[in-house]
Amino acid sequence: MKGTAALVLLLLAAVPARAADELANLVWLETPQPLPETGFLAAGGQTASFAALRGRALVVNFWATWCPPCVEEMPSLDRLAAAQGGPHLAVIAMALDRGDEQRILDFYRRHGIRHLDVYRDPDLEFAAALGIFGLPTTLLVDHDGMVVARLVGEAVWDGAAAQAVVLALAERARQAQGAQQAAPDDR
Repeated sequence: MKGTAALVLLLLAAVPARAADELANLVWLETPQPLPETGFLAAGGQTASFAALRGRALVVNFWATWCPPCVEEMPSLDRLAAAQGGPHLAVIAMALDRGDEQRILDFYRRHGIRHLDVYRDPDLEFAAALGIFGLPTTLLVDHDGMVVARLVGEAVWDGAAAQAVVLALAERARQAQGAQQAAPDDR
């Protein structure tokens, strides 16, 4: 974790002060925490977990359709997913709405969200396991499934400061994937 934090601080030093304010509420955890095994709902009501995303850096945003700062933030998450999402980075928008999936799909359509999948935690079990207490809240998760940073409040996720942080995590995921591929098979 210290290597990731040092890399991020170095990258942030090159970001203009105004852009760095975009992440004023970002807090790096002294002790990274594992994502809980608690399941949540994916598109079509299927139960999902983060196990399938292990090996990728994650931006996990907890939001709701009725939350004004969440509504403001969502387009920047969508742009981040469009520009940087892939084999090393996933952007997860976890809706905490108690309604059905159609509410989120309608929201996405109204707001032009095209690059985020539908994930829901209508019973708030996953959010509670992570101690989510305000919206929006975004967690940065490394490729080992460890929560390394938390931001409570709105951010511009496709801005220069956020991209520096997120891309540093994605680069660490890419390096780890490359090292795993280069390692001899133990079978």
